[in-house]
Amino acid sequence: MKLGLVTYDIARDWDLETLLGRCEALGYEAVELRTTHGHGVELALDADQRAAVRERFGRSPVKLWGLGTTCEYHSPDPTELQRNIEETLAWLDLARDLGAVGVKVRPNALPDEVPAEKTIQQIGEALAHLGRAAEERGVELWLEVHGDRSADPRCIAGILSYVDSPAVGACWNCNYPTDLIEGQLAPGFELLKERILSVHLHDFHEPYPYRELFERLAGIGYDRYCLAEIAHSSDPERVLQYFRVCFLALTGQAK
Repeated sequence: MKLGLVTYDIARDWDLETLLGRCEALGYEAVELRTTHGHGVELALDADQRAAVRERFGRSPVKLWGLGTTCEYHSPDPTELQRNIEETLAWLDLARDLGAVGVKVRPNALPDEVPAEKTIQQIGEALAHLGRAAEERGVELWLEVHGDRSADPRCIAGILSYVDSPAVGACWNCNYPTDLIEGQLAPGFELLKERILSVHLHDFHEPYPYRELFERLAGIGYDRYCLAEIAHSSDPERVLQYFRVCFLALTGQAK
């Protein structure tokens, strides 16, 4: 397992040069660029700007792991659903152009006015369609374990049951307590372990069973990135140094 950084929220104000410089200095090997942040890597980039971003990452040891979007497919409004699908296609194009590995999307809720299974099927069918587009572009699509009621691993497993594309998987999000089923991490992890393509980490002081999580990830041979998604700080470099030390210790990589 390798350590990366989500720009949400600690790096939200950093431009691309600052972001890459600090990641290189602090030992963060990859980044997920959350939309609307200071890095400026957005859908509006033209072809020359996209080429420049790709070239800049090519000169850095820091990998462009993913693009963190707010695209979601749970709305009962067909127009809103289609808008999000079309926006996701644009993000997949951007990821291809930049050489990013994947695009992060999410559910944000299960609307109360719609039966849960209907929404689960709707999200799953949208992802099945988008998965084919992701494969065509050589990009992955990661469904974040996220949202009101939708953050339950059983819900995410239900959504992914509609998707057979290997390009589509889960972004495990370390949600407490919703990752735990009857107080245990194992049941939810077992449901999703074959679909985990990315991992978000939060503050290690939270009452989350991180050591068990890392043991389970190691047990499935997970050798991808775990990305710090932590709160904004007035002293971000100190916080990120501390976080990296904790990560190496918890994953048995400390020297």
